[in-house]
Amino acid sequence: MPLVRRKQVAMHSVPPELGDNPNDMRDVFYLEETGEIFLDYESYASRMSFYKMKVFQCETTGKGGLDYFQALQSEQTESSNLLARFPDPLKAAVLRSVQWRVVGRLDSLVDQVYDRYVDRYHAGEKIFVDIQGEKYWARILKVFPPKALVATWSAHNGNNVSSSANPNMLTPNRPAPNGLSPLNPNYTNPNSPSGSNHYSPYNEHPPAQVDPTSIAHRIGGDLSLPANEALAKDDPSAYFYQVQLIEEGDEDEGGAEVNGTGGSGGGGTKWAGSTMEVQMGVMSRDRLAFSKSILRRFIRECVTREAAIASPWVVKPALAAKYGLETEMPAAMRKSMERVKAGELEKRKKVWEDKEDRPSKKVKKQGDGGEDSGRATPIGKVKETPTPAPVRRYPIEDLDVVLTDRDRKAGRLEIRPPFSREVPFGEWGPGACEKFLMVWSILTTFGKPLQLSFFTMDEFEQALNHAYTPPTQSRFPRLIPLMAEVHGILLQHICDRADKPVPGAWDSYGLLYESLEEQEQVFRKEYERLITVVSPNDAEVQVKAKDQKQFVKLSGSEEDVQAHVWRTKLGGIKATEMDIEDFRDALTDNQWMHSEWRKGDIGGVDERTGWESVLLGCLAEHATPETFPRVRSIVTQLIRPPPIAKPVEQSDAPKIATLDEPDSDSELESNDGDDEDENNLRWGWMALTPRDKLELLAFLADLAMTSRGIRAFMDECDARLTTLRKEKIEVNRERKRVAELLEEAGVSVTKMEEKMNGAMNQNGDADDVADAASEAGSASTTPLPESGATTRRKSRTAPSSTAPNSHSGTPETHPVNQRAAARAQAAEHKGLVKQRQAHIDEAAKLEKQLAEIEREFRQLLGATRMKPLGKDRFHNRLWWFDGIAGVGAAGKVPEGKGNKGKGRAIEKEREREAQGVGRIFLQGPEKGDWEFVMNGRDERAVRARRIAEEGEEYMLEPGEWAMYAEPEQIDEFIAWLNPKGTRELHLKNALAKWGEPLMAAVGKRSSELSGSSRGQGNETRRSSRVKAGAGDARESYLTWTNKRVR
Repeated sequence: MPLVRRKQVAMHSVPPELGDNPNDMRDVFYLEETGEIFLDYESYASRMSFYKMKVFQCETTGKGGLDYFQALQSEQTESSNLLARFPDPLKAAVLRSVQWRVVGRLDSLVDQVYDRYVDRYHAGEKIFVDIQGEKYWARILKVFPPKALVATWSAHNGNNVSSSANPNMLTPNRPAPNGLSPLNPNYTNPNSPSGSNHYSPYNEHPPAQVDPTSIAHRIGGDLSLPANEALAKDDPSAYFYQVQLIEEGDEDEGGAEVNGTGGSGGGGTKWAGSTMEVQMGVMSRDRLAFSKSILRRFIRECVTREAAIASPWVVKPALAAKYGLETEMPAAMRKSMERVKAGELEKRKKVWEDKEDRPSKKVKKQGDGGEDSGRATPIGKVKETPTPAPVRRYPIEDLDVVLTDRDRKAGRLEIRPPFSREVPFGEWGPGACEKFLMVWSILTTFGKPLQLSFFTMDEFEQALNHAYTPPTQSRFPRLIPLMAEVHGILLQHICDRADKPVPGAWDSYGLLYESLEEQEQVFRKEYERLITVVSPNDAEVQVKAKDQKQFVKLSGSEEDVQAHVWRTKLGGIKATEMDIEDFRDALTDNQWMHSEWRKGDIGGVDERTGWESVLLGCLAEHATPETFPRVRSIVTQLIRPPPIAKPVEQSDAPKIATLDEPDSDSELESNDGDDEDENNLRWGWMALTPRDKLELLAFLADLAMTSRGIRAFMDECDARLTTLRKEKIEVNRERKRVAELLEEAGVSVTKMEEKMNGAMNQNGDADDVADAASEAGSASTTPLPESGATTRRKSRTAPSSTAPNSHSGTPETHPVNQRAAARAQAAEHKGLVKQRQAHIDEAAKLEKQLAEIEREFRQLLGATRMKPLGKDRFHNRLWWFDGIAGVGAAGKVPEGKGNKGKGRAIEKEREREAQGVGRIFLQGPEKGDWEFVMNGRDERAVRARRIAEEGEEYMLEPGEWAMYAEPEQIDEFIAWLNPKGTRELHLKNALAKWGEPLMAAVGKRSSELSGSSRGQGNETRRSSRVKAGAGDARESYLTWTNKRVR
């Protein structure tokens, strides 16, 4: 069974509805590989998604990173190969030895079995025989135990029968299980009545004497005996084996009589080799057939064990029946197991009692007069030392971590800090925020190949939410430059795709038209079916209703609350609706939907005009209701814009981002001389809801990602990533070298300072030493001790009688020599300090270089495969988008008189790119992740823990988004993370690594929002997503210009 997190996968049981009603004939979903049954497709697909995750491990080989079906196939293949490779004669003997054995670890059991059977051979095995230094392939025909084994077996057998401690021994007064010989499952005792060796008092004949060949290695393979005792009673070196040499590759096992009366009988043609008798000294097995690794895998495949204390290893019932092993534990052995289990439980209980009763250290120190203080340990009695409880090693699975009192005292928060659900486009329903983040990330990350200047997330959101003033007969609203530039550049790159045009797209009127034609044929057939039972009018009504139902199912309702609020703000306009037939006819009549749409002129920078017509041609060639569900609604609004209605004032309607003065010159321009069709097409785009504009941009961005320019840029990013990995290795290697040098330099400086301080303490004339040090110009950053001043004071108060003898001594103590030595030491100390400072500067330079590599590495990685910072304990993903934009930007501007202004502009642009988001986002767990988390866990317990640690109102479901936009919230979130869990340890390390730029970006946006809110006086503060920069005379998104193409 494949493993996940070292546990077997729990299978879904049969649904109760089917188990209680066997005659139920409903359709179900059946998973053939596992035999599971599901009543609905959602549960079937969820389970299949879980099985397709690369988190499973093959139980037999230990291979990880597989999906469930790969792990299952690996187990089946390896199991069949193993059973075919392992010697058949050894299978029954090995399984008999391990049956009912109580051994803690499987490795210990394998070692015991291997040591017992490495020199014991059985009839039928294929072995190597060493003859005069050459190894020959041979087969064992017959085993000859030593003659003393029969007597030893009788004594051993009697003891075991009387005590019933060894049920696996074949005895004369005990039948073999299932009526088969333990050595050969097909063997039948000819001396027993009716072809059975089963004996009872009702049989006519007493049991025959034991055949020596049937008890070969039985005592030696008994693991209940100590190894030395088993070797003394059943010595493998005393055995003789009759073998027959065979040709290499001979796999026939039936051509010779195994353990028969002779080895040269009826298989003469097959057994052409010579026959001889050998002993174990010249015999050996093939390592591919018998080794510790092979034996371990064989035993693991054939045995099971319960999780309780002192549980025995039990051979699987099917294999036990196949090889004639007992499947029920004897009563005597069961009692022995219970005694062992009781002893283990008592031992554990004693350990816990000793822990509870153990006095504290303070009590031990004061316990001299205690009740047991005068008692001594009796002579000859060994004092028992309790076994310490195993120490739990962290990190572990996050859901297994329990918050302790120690964690609470350390400041660990129990409840995650509340977040804000006012994420960008969160009001437009599920999936809108995720799509918004994806589009913004693509446009800013690939700014270099797209030739698009950076814009912040707030600017992009405000541009999409901008409400245009309805046009009049003489004046027409002006497009936001940011939106016009984004659409124009994306369409340029779509025209640059390698697959232009799409094969077969313009066989009629484009791919969109063909998909509508197929849908209309389906509805036409439905109409022809309905008119046979209802009137034509009713049939037409039902077909149109079905068309509308399918349209709503694919693209959603046209009149949800948010769309109604938006259209009310534009003057109460109504969305145009067309059925599928009218829509198809409108496509054929449109002048811009043709195969030459790529040749349309969309203008240059700041003059993006005509891109709306190119957009229609692009949608006609690439979009279908399956690939772009909102295409029918969007194209309908573009080619049939809503009529302009009189503005309706609704004070209770939610406020949408717009200009404070909608009638200013920046909003309206003259309508004289403009083409009416182009104006209608432009107004159709302006009247789209922000959600439709976002869906349109997401579709265009997805198409542009396969253009030649972006694909070449991604190849460059991959190559640069490889280079950065090499550079990072070199920098880390250099950091290690500098760290070692810095450590050596620090030790040298410390030793020199100690040497200088020691010389000053020994010398009474500290003034001379200080003068010498000052003359040498010592620049030591470590202040010298003040022992010199104390020595000077002592010398001044010393008796005058000692003055004549002050300089009498060795030449080394003369003041002149001392000053010279002090100067040399000071100079050496200065050099060491200077060397240490050089190493410190070099280390700082390398740290800065490594930080730059990490920053660029994150940028390039975000361009190729964007990843979250990490996951919390409940698999909520944490996303941080700051610092990803500006991939591939040019390096520093060369210093010079004319480049100062340009350098400042580039640094300012880089700062905007690094702080263009100013918040972190939380994404709810995915369904596959949650299925992985809940495997083998109680769903109610996990939900109760989520309520306790997240709060019932702040539990994110799959597809939901939230954000933290204040530095204090992020600090509290970090304090909530528990590094004892694997996921939260990784997340906390990532936050610590990027904490400085992250907090700088969040703090800057927070301060800007708070500053703008203070400038608004007593105005009611609304969402920060719409309020960014609202205090300026002109919104920042209105003044944006594309500087990359200038």
